Amino acid sequence: MKNSRDLALVIMLAVLSFVFMTLIGQVPQLITGIPGIGYAFTIVYSITQTVGWLLFEGRRWRIFGLGSLFSLISLSLIQTWTLPVAMATIVNSLIVDLIFNSLHESFERKNRLIWWVILAQGYYWATHSIWLLFLSLPFYPLEQILGNWFIPIMLVMLPVVIIEAIAGGFIGYKIFRRVEKVF
Repeated sequence: MKNSRDLALVIMLAVLSFVFMTLIGQVPQLITGIPGIGYAFTIVYSITQTVGWLLFEGRRWRIFGLGSLFSLISLSLIQTWTLPVAMATIVNSLIVDLIFNSLHESFERKNRLIWWVILAQGYYWATHSIWLLFLSLPFYPLEQILGNWFIPIMLVMLPVVIIEAIAGGFIGYKIFRRVEKVF
């Protein structure tokens, strides 16, 4: 029963993340013309990811499946979602799944799941741009990546992204505690 519930949860969260990506990640840049302004809304992604990751209860491959499905949906439907972005999301989801799901049981035994999810969210969002930088190198010249994206956008937005990831982890944990009885 848990496997079918987890599959439905992975699909639902991937579609929900795609909707957020379309509405929150893309529309603010279209309206304002400011590149990277969508990163200011990382907290929304972080909250939904946190609730999902906690509902997975540390079972293997769920976070990776969520990141992979979200990337495949976004890659085929959003023009600005490029192959390096999809690869960075998949690789980062795999690493979070392997490392943090291995630690889930020990955090749960000590009743410290809030720290598990805050660390996982902080790591995920802090390293996503690093993975994106490295995985973009085979596709784009380094000067173009640094000049157009990494230096002007990520160096300014990365502290905001990390703070929002931590806040989203905390808020998502509080939401999870309220809805965990339903699941």
